[in-house]
Amino acid sequence: MIHIAVMSFPIIDGHMHLATDSMAKKWARSEQEESIIRKRREHFKIPGYELYPLQKTAELWKAEFDKYNISKGVFLTYEPHNEDLLSFVKDSQFIGFTSVDPTIEHAPAMVEEDIKAGLKGLKLYPVNRGFSVSDKRCYPVYETAQTLGIPITLHFGVSIGYFSDLRYGNPIDLHPVARDFPDITFILAHFGCGFLRESLFLSYQCQNIYFDTSSSNRWIEYLPYEITLREVFKKCLKVLGPDRLIFGTDSNFFPRGYRYNIVEEQKLILDSLQVKEKEQAKIFGENMARLLNVRLD
Repeated sequence: MIHIAVMSFPIIDGHMHLATDSMAKKWARSEQEESIIRKRREHFKIPGYELYPLQKTAELWKAEFDKYNISKGVFLTYEPHNEDLLSFVKDSQFIGFTSVDPTIEHAPAMVEEDIKAGLKGLKLYPVNRGFSVSDKRCYPVYETAQTLGIPITLHFGVSIGYFSDLRYGNPIDLHPVARDFPDITFILAHFGCGFLRESLFLSYQCQNIYFDTSSSNRWIEYLPYEITLREVFKKCLKVLGPDRLIFGTDSNFFPRGYRYNIVEEQKLILDSLQVKEKEQAKIFGENMARLLNVRLD
């Protein structure tokens, strides 16, 4: 295990999720849906979880950040106007991104309202919500994001969600959008989550494309060829460089808590690739601090 003292730079985790008991009530599904989701969690060996009220959840995350010396974390949501998230981010260690269905008429106003309320970015789920990111109905949301100067994180590729739609999972669909909105930073979660080739092509074409490194990246297991996470990092560093990579763990639930094993794994990979400490510092925190205009403590 890497002792936290050997980390010579502060960490901003660029991809986390907040889950509370009150939020779960809004996620209520039919018995059939719940049964399917339980079976998929068992199949993919995803740990069980417990949900708590906001105050206890915030205390648990605060303790985890102190334990592992995490400077800040970016918590993503699936809905706009998430009251728990808006309260949660009053602590400066916690940063929040809103989320909307960008195809609906009042989506731009919802984004603007949440940013004014203290959130720092936008998360879009084209696969889960079933929309094309290049749909012109989404453009007012991009215009709003560009005006506000906020980054957009997107989940393309495979998803644990059974009801997701892979027709909208190819990040190549983002190409005209990234070209039309050059001042927006678009962050592809999980290296494109299975669409690594397409994500690399897109990042070559558009300099405003970033990748985040979050999660266990088990999508690697479902590729038709053998590749390791080390090889993924090596290729991404060659194409994007250290300035366009954002560290993340995809930490979400308790009792598992903060996924420090992902910090360990990715630190070891970067060391093995002989990535300089000053470049690792960019990946582990400085890049996200720059995009969000926040201080690294």
